[in-house]
Amino acid sequence: MFRLEDLVTVARRENNPKRKYLYVNPLQGKHIPVSPGAAMNVFSETAALIRKRYQGERLLVIGFAETATAIGAALALKAGNVSWYFATSREDIPGAEYLFFTEAHSHATEQRLAVNGLNEIVAGADRIVFAEDEVTTGNTIMNIAGLLRERYRERELRFGIVSVLNSMSDERLRELRDRGVYCDCLLRIPFQYRIDSVDRDTYLRTDREPSFTAREIPEIFQAGDFWNARLPAAVPEIRDRTEGFIAAALDILNPSGIPRGSRVLILGTEEFMYPGIAAGAALEKLRPDLRVRFHATTRSPIEVSPDPDYPLHGREPLVSLYDENRRTFVYNLERYDLVLAVTDAAPCRKGLLSLLAALEKHGNTNIAVMKWGNFQ
Repeated sequence: MFRLEDLVTVARRENNPKRKYLYVNPLQGKHIPVSPGAAMNVFSETAALIRKRYQGERLLVIGFAETATAIGAALALKAGNVSWYFATSREDIPGAEYLFFTEAHSHATEQRLAVNGLNEIVAGADRIVFAEDEVTTGNTIMNIAGLLRERYRERELRFGIVSVLNSMSDERLRELRDRGVYCDCLLRIPFQYRIDSVDRDTYLRTDREPSFTAREIPEIFQAGDFWNARLPAAVPEIRDRTEGFIAAALDILNPSGIPRGSRVLILGTEEFMYPGIAAGAALEKLRPDLRVRFHATTRSPIEVSPDPDYPLHGREPLVSLYDENRRTFVYNLERYDLVLAVTDAAPCRKGLLSLLAALEKHGNTNIAVMKWGNFQ
């Protein structure tokens, strides 16, 4: 059982008048480095909520980019009664058809849900379950549900919501339940929990532009059998391909050759998170003497502070591996004995150089890069 303090810290968004705060989950594997096994424990307990609630139903799970892509994929693989999974995205996939929606409070408001191949899946699913890290009102989710109902008018679609955290009011929860939408979560938190704490912290000035003073780009390792989480797929296929990714990552890391007690980082990129967490968890099982950590780059601009009670203490600006005109960030970088950066981008040169420069700035010299597929 998790406590509130295990899963909730509060950070301040940078220059966002719509919502000044952001909940940062220390065990989620997004902004803060975490033991992959610890993240998997959170995901497993959340998946149990789906298994218990929807016994006997065939489910389609939809995760939310970018912070809940790992949560959604893990729930789909661990629940046992999920047949299909995919995630929303802010990326553009050539040839894809989308439903578009917005998140009013986000720094990057436009999101999209690919509908390629979705007709057959919706026809076979008993329910669509939306997976999130934190649900505040459920408005965004219900907007998507409305778009899907409009697209599939001939079917009586049923929906559910599962999240790690939920700060909905009792009235809102009853309203959704009366509409047949169950909202399950690991922990409920008070609405706007501790948000005033972000007004009392001292914030650091951070670099506004990425650095490109890295050494030459190392060899980029390629793994096959790509699964693009932005397009719907059957869970058995997702599982098989993820296991292939794990095997390729472990081959690069060479667990038997890592010195005892080494610190190892697997670093994901933006929406690409779950395969890296899964690989890290596998490495921890093989070598419990290692200190393995995972986190990911992100589009989210968040303030950093030296306050020991504040979650984010350092920030490096980056050029996105997916788009050289996009600025991204990585938080709380440390020095590791071995770093494996994993991505599903066709990585642009500026993006790779900025990522390598940020890692090297923090004393990381043993760096490998692994690319899984090329959805672009």
